[in-house]
Amino acid sequence: MTPSDPMQSFADALAEAQSETAVGAALHRLAEAVVGVKLFTLTADNPEAGYVRRVYSSDERAYPTLGTKPIVFDEAYRSMTQDRKIAVVNSAEAMRADFPDLDLILSLGCASAVNIPIVATGAVLGSVNLLHEEGFYTPARVEAAKALIVPAMACFLILRARFTI
Repeated sequence: MTPSDPMQSFADALAEAQSETAVGAALHRLAEAVVGVKLFTLTADNPEAGYVRRVYSSDERAYPTLGTKPIVFDEAYRSMTQDRKIAVVNSAEAMRADFPDLDLILSLGCASAVNIPIVATGAVLGSVNLLHEEGFYTPARVEAAKALIVPAMACFLILRARFTI
């Protein structure tokens, strides 16, 4: 692999990561190279405690990594966690029902989203959240996004081993 290979760059960045931000940034750069993304966040699940926490954000001003929010254990959560179903929404209108912060998302130039659940050893580790302009996440891009699953597992396992989730 050459240094310009996105996967090698990701591996090199993880090997040197010393913070949550560095771990998240490594996956963010890989997502940019493999799929394309305007807003990138990682949320770590702690189902035992009943909350998720944003552990990385490409836009700290709009989506800071502080704080937690309760998990809503509904059908959508079950689908993501048990079925490991990638959720795709490609328009502002489709986002309206599930994104209470839609106005903020739209103000950032985003109107489509891909949420990739990351599950390992039977446990939900978190989700990778990609947002871009309306209609950006075509079937080909969603298929490409699947390449982020195993690297994201590595990131979440590192985050759980080294940092408080």
